Amino acid sequence: MENYIIKKKNKNKRISKFNYEEEGYLFKPNIKSANLIKITGLQLMDKKMTVPILKQKINKSFRKLASIILHILNEEDTTSGDCVIALDEISKEKAILRNKYKEYLEKESLEKYLKRLKVLEQEVKEKIVTLRILEETQEQILEKGRGR
Repeated sequence: MENYIIKKKNKNKRISKFNYEEEGYLFKPNIKSANLIKITGLQLMDKKMTVPILKQKINKSFRKLASIILHILNEEDTTSGDCVIALDEISKEKAILRNKYKEYLEKESLEKYLKRLKVLEQEVKEKIVTLRILEETQEQILEKGRGR
């Protein structure tokens, strides 16, 4: 893989090629412009610079996950299978936070995101319990209706 560094001195910008052995956070920017250089990936070495990018990325994924879960919680025709899928997505997001972003995020912000996910997880678990209770009562009503 070819590595480049951009150095800015006054108004002149210089791009030079280099090899860098240290690992940093690799992300793929979403830049869609015909006038710019095509960038397939950026690797940030400074952990302080990665924090705002990661927070934005985590907030975006959290908003998507929260909207899906709120849709599941508010719909009347939701099944327990839908809720189980939502729980899997929450656990996936937790694993990403704990394993991938742990070294870049501060402990307080990591705990904040995990607490948010825990609240969503508790809401989904409560919905599963209520759905199972409803299913059991419907089965009991059907059982009573059949006997004579």
